[in-house]
Amino acid sequence: MKQKLKQNKKNVMYELEGTAASLFVILMLGFFPLFYQDSYFNITDAKRMFFYFCGAGLLVLTVLLAGAGYLQDWRATGNKELQGSKKKGKEILKNIPITSWFAYGFAVAVLIATVFSVNPFESFYGTDGRKLGAIAFLLCIAVYLILGKFLKPGIWMAWIFLISNGIVCFLLLLQFWGIDILHMWDGIIPTEVGMFASTIGNVNACATYFCMAVPVGMVLFYLSDALLSEILYGLLLLLGFFGMYATISDSWILGIGAAFLVLFCFSIKNHDYMERFLGICLMFWASSLVVRLALTAGAENTSVMSQRFRTLPLQNFITGKKVLLAEGIILCLGMVLIKIAKKKDIQIPYDKIRKVFVGVVVTVLSLAVTAVLVVNLSPEKQWEGGLQWMNLLKLQDNFGSSRGIIWKQTWIAWQKLPIGRKFFGYGINCFYQFLYQYQASELTMYTARIVDPHNELLQFMSMTGIFGAVCYFGFLISTAVSAAKQSRHYPVMMMGTVVICSYLAQSMVNNPTVFLTPTLFLYLGILKSLERHYKEKEC
Repeated sequence: MKQKLKQNKKNVMYELEGTAASLFVILMLGFFPLFYQDSYFNITDAKRMFFYFCGAGLLVLTVLLAGAGYLQDWRATGNKELQGSKKKGKEILKNIPITSWFAYGFAVAVLIATVFSVNPFESFYGTDGRKLGAIAFLLCIAVYLILGKFLKPGIWMAWIFLISNGIVCFLLLLQFWGIDILHMWDGIIPTEVGMFASTIGNVNACATYFCMAVPVGMVLFYLSDALLSEILYGLLLLLGFFGMYATISDSWILGIGAAFLVLFCFSIKNHDYMERFLGICLMFWASSLVVRLALTAGAENTSVMSQRFRTLPLQNFITGKKVLLAEGIILCLGMVLIKIAKKKDIQIPYDKIRKVFVGVVVTVLSLAVTAVLVVNLSPEKQWEGGLQWMNLLKLQDNFGSSRGIIWKQTWIAWQKLPIGRKFFGYGINCFYQFLYQYQASELTMYTARIVDPHNELLQFMSMTGIFGAVCYFGFLISTAVSAAKQSRHYPVMMMGTVVICSYLAQSMVNNPTVFLTPTLFLYLGILKSLERHYKEKEC
């Protein structure tokens, strides 16, 4: 009877912890993207405080509930269980996955970089620049671990995701045509109009956000079987793909390109998966076609964002008439061939095709990265003869809206760091101080205040050093690999691989912020809860 009562109390505590986790997800998944104060003038601080309030609330509730549960166990069992806990401790350590080790290592790296920062106060609170202090990072890690442990995933999350992101996309599309129904642009200087969008903020931040949200929608549409689900996820994809164009930022092309590439790798299995992949491609094609038709029909529209879009060569090429015609023919032909293959049960060696494709992609990417590194890290010289083409790989100062010069100066500044700071970093949220301490004279011509390098690898190398960068990227990459392995049995887990690869691709030209990083860790926490859910079902 006592044992049954003890188990009931444990279940009650676990249910309460799960309820707290679910409430946090509702707030962060549904309301966080839409939350703002004082239009764009205070949007970063507003997002930061929203996350701090929700994250701290979840942490406190979890500690109190878990503490109460452990206290009950201690009173019921005394020291008997505690004596055996030492033996169990070694087993627990062995069972900790490498992903969690990287997460713990990143938390340690953040603490070290904060304690030994040139400005510990700024590193801890994160009051400047992107507002990403130690508090934000540690809360992100805590949220990830808590959601992974206690959240009970369900279809309700998909509905919240649909509604929230549908609104975000709709507001952005209206602004693209100059309709600012929330009056977010009121009071902004004319040159800044159009540089901030929807309820997200800066257009680059919007592009990063879409590189996380749209891949989720892609996988949900990819795996949906019911007609209603296909319609709802399809509408979200149409809005999402159009929304990416509306950000007037090219960086999303890297992220979504990576998402399509990874999803294609997952699809080279059978006819059904290939048909689903072509369906995703057709959704992107349809959205691109709508963009072109809308621009043609609204040629006289003078909205700032639509006019700026017309000056983007790459995105106008993607939505060009000839490109769309060629894409449409290829996709429709591919869909017809797959349907014929399914109907006539024609066998295709998908395994061999996948191995060859992955091998070619890995080889090409490896050679490309190696060539770029060799050209840019070697002493200044012009390549001649048969290697003359390598001069095209040389990073130019004006590359990516002056990202080129920032990357160069960041790398030079990092090389000047003492060995200890190379390994443990200059300090969280202290990139501005770091760059201008070592390279101020080289940046006199750059009028804007540089608070990040627009490259996450360079940013974490600077802030948390080699140790922090290895832990951070190791955490993301190991999570992506683990999700890919589990997707063999649970296809929804491919969402983790697709989202992370999309995020990592765009992160090479963008920076984390106090809005984007919590969103990333929210998705990762939900993914970890799905992993736990499937393991419990197996048991």
